[in-house]
Amino acid sequence: MKNIIICSDGTWQSPESDTATHILRIARGIAPEDAAGNKQVVFYDWGVGSDGNPLTGGATGKGIDKNILDCYRFLVHNYDDGDAVYLFGFSRGAYTVRSLAGLIGNCGILRREHAGRAAQAYSLYRRRSRASAPGSSKAAAFRRDYAVPGGGRVHFVGVFDTVGALGIPAPFLGTLGTSRYLFHDTEPGDIINHARHAVSIDENRQDFEPTLWTPKAGVDLKQVWFAGVHTDIGGGYPNRALGDHAGQWLAREAETCGLAFEPHFLDNLTPDHTGPQHNEYKGFYRAMRRHVVRDVEPVVHVSVRRRWEDDGVSYRSPALRGLLENVGGDWGKIQVVH
Repeated sequence: MKNIIICSDGTWQSPESDTATHILRIARGIAPEDAAGNKQVVFYDWGVGSDGNPLTGGATGKGIDKNILDCYRFLVHNYDDGDAVYLFGFSRGAYTVRSLAGLIGNCGILRREHAGRAAQAYSLYRRRSRASAPGSSKAAAFRRDYAVPGGGRVHFVGVFDTVGALGIPAPFLGTLGTSRYLFHDTEPGDIINHARHAVSIDENRQDFEPTLWTPKAGVDLKQVWFAGVHTDIGGGYPNRALGDHAGQWLAREAETCGLAFEPHFLDNLTPDHTGPQHNEYKGFYRAMRRHVVRDVEPVVHVSVRRRWEDDGVSYRSPALRGLLENVGGDWGKIQVVH
């Protein structure tokens, strides 16, 4: 048995980026073995638009298919019966790994002798019809004929701020074939054991509205809201003290579910609720004048309350204020997660 870890980064992110996101740091921080001595193997998937043509890939989502298939092929080439699969993603990388989990639920993990059918599996998954859905006879037959016994499971999915429609600015939608990339559904699949989602409270670009998971019986799901904008939560700024709360929380959740990290990774997480929050409503997005206040669910990290109540920070988030108004200002009606 071994742990297979797939890490998919956000748009324009690569191993040579000036600032390492949580995803790249997780990939670099995986220990060679877990506590039981099981081998851990890692695949890092570059962000969409990070190779060749960043403008096309980043603005339109071109390359998403390749990213999902690259991750799937790595899994097919390395998976053995009994392995535990861990998936991590940020932004469109979160879309990538959630789609990968959907692909596995639909078509299973191919047996290595059928690795050449990866594109066929992906085509079946993307068909988006009742005849090809996971419960269909066609999908069941595909899994039976080509996938590992039982189809394969995903032990853990951990994502940072999944955004709807790939985060592609709305004026482009419908003209660039984006509709085919929308999620099949927002529920975590039956094949997932544990699902974790760190969500931004303060991201205000309408085109970056979060794509939340809907709770599902049988899946251990935790979806927690954090102070900061989209890239704060993903750990993509040089000063990441505020965003390290999300990084530390997700790492600890993965540890609890059996993953092992190098000490240097955990030691370099330095969360601080007083850390700076960045502004992403500028440049291209400000010119588009598409602004929204997120509807925050009543499950927030403890650092959010500390930041709100710290007079030295002056944190007056419109989104958090909206949540507090909904509960009559009573923090007792909000689940505060440590």
